[in-house]
Amino acid sequence: LKLHSFKRLPGVASRAGGIAQAMLAVAWREISGLVLRATDEDYPPLVHFPHAVISVARYREWRAREGQPDQWLFDLVVSFFSHSQGGGAASVSLLTGRTPISYPARWDYTHFHVAAYVASYWCPGDLVYRALATPRNPLRLFCQAFDAMDGVTTACGLIDKCLDQHPHNRLLPIMTSIVLYNAGSVFRWMDARCRGKQAKTFLAEPGSSVARAAVLAVLYTYFGRVLRGGKFRKKVLVIISVLEIALEVLEDAFNFDAFAALGGPLCKLLASMQHHRHALNDAPRGGDAGAKAIAAPDGRRSEKVS
Repeated sequence: LKLHSFKRLPGVASRAGGIAQAMLAVAWREISGLVLRATDEDYPPLVHFPHAVISVARYREWRAREGQPDQWLFDLVVSFFSHSQGGGAASVSLLTGRTPISYPARWDYTHFHVAAYVASYWCPGDLVYRALATPRNPLRLFCQAFDAMDGVTTACGLIDKCLDQHPHNRLLPIMTSIVLYNAGSVFRWMDARCRGKQAKTFLAEPGSSVARAAVLAVLYTYFGRVLRGGKFRKKVLVIISVLEIALEVLEDAFNFDAFAALGGPLCKLLASMQHHRHALNDAPRGGDAGAKAIAAPDGRRSEKVS
C-alpha cells in the first residue's frame, strides 16, 4: 500500500502544478485586461475607489502631522486636489488647457471622492482609517496596489495622448508624467504657505517622485511606443504596470523608497553643476564688456520678443 501511494505522488504533484498554472494564467489575464481598460478605455471603479480611499487617508495623516484640526468642508475639497486627483487634473490641464478646478465636474470623480471621504473620516469605530494607517494591513496593501495601478496606467494613457497629439515634442511625455506624480504637492505647498509655513515645491526640491515619473515615461515611451513602431505596446504596458504595482506595494510594506537612491544623487549632481556654473559666471573677467548688459538706445535691457 505504501509503495502504491508513493507511485501516485508524481501524478498528484503534476495535477497540483497544472491547477496552479491555470490559476496564474487566469489572474494574469484579469490583471492584463484591467490594466488595458484603465489605460485605454475608462476609469474602472475597482481602480478608482481604492485609490480614492487611500488618498483621503494619506491626506488625513498629513493633516495630523501638520497639527491641523479636522475641518469637514476644507478636508473634503482640499484632499481632492492635494492627494487624490490633483496630479491627474494638472496633467490633463497641461494637454487640453482646461482649468484643474473643472475636474470635479465629472460625476464619478465627485461621487467616489465623497464616498472615500465618508469612509476615511466617518466610518463607525474609525475602522477604515485605522486599517489604512496600519503598515502591512491587508486592506492598506490592497488599496496601495490599486493606487499604484491608477498612477502607472494614467501616466501611460497620458503619454499615448502626448505622442499622438504632439508627436514632435519629445520631452512632453516626461513633463506630463512628472506633473502627474508631483502636482498634488503644489496644492500642499499652497496650503502650507497660506498658514505662513515655509515650504518648497518639487520644482525647487525635486525628489524621488520626479525620478519615478521620468523613468516610467522613458521606459514606456521607448519600449511601448518607439520600439518596432509600438508592436509590443500592450505587453510592455502590462509588464511595466505589474512591476510598478509590485514595487510600490513592497515599498509601502517595508518602508523604503526605491527611487530615492536614483533621484537624490542625480538632483545633487545637477544642483552642484548649477552652483559651479554660477560661480564661473560670477568670476571677474578681463575688461567689463562681457559683464555689462546689452542696453537698448533708451537704456532698457534689450529683449528678443518672439
